Amino acid sequence: MTTKTCALPFLLASLTGCITYAPPSGPTASLGMYFDNDSSGHMRTGTANVFANPACASPPSGGRIGTRMGMDERDELPTQKIAAGQEFTFDLATIEVQGQANAGCSVTATFLPEPGATYEARLYIRGNTARCEMVIVDGQNLAVPFTMPDFSCTGGMEGKTRNGVGWFAYYDISKVILNIPLK
Repeated sequence: MTTKTCALPFLLASLTGCITYAPPSGPTASLGMYFDNDSSGHMRTGTANVFANPACASPPSGGRIGTRMGMDERDELPTQKIAAGQEFTFDLATIEVQGQANAGCSVTATFLPEPGATYEARLYIRGNTARCEMVIVDGQNLAVPFTMPDFSCTGGMEGKTRNGVGWFAYYDISKVILNIPLK
């Protein structure tokens, strides 16, 4: 495992629980979020980020709304209050450690939350992170319409990625071993 591959889970672990988002004053709704994986046994980090608009601009109140590490088939983030009565743009992203590689997938979505309503965003991860899809439902478990830009606001290790299309980054461990300073 390379330094880049190895450091990523530890970096993400240090961010677990770091929430930087504060909903603006005014009407709010509740958003629960979870990650549903078709496999278990790999260390995964799931994140949720908020953006000012579908063009991925950073919001003035901070962007991280939740982070969770786990190896289960289903990982939940704490329910958060979000701005309501205006378009709300966020993404759910996952990164998974697969031996000497990292893989990930993310979806960015924009929807219009109603004041006082409760929503749940579900990211379904399939094929060892090869693809993912998001569903947003209301308090009665009915699908909520949303739009998605072509590219996710949270890219992969190599840059921009298409919404719902997984990425994979393999690193040659021999390059790292050869660069380790010996004392």
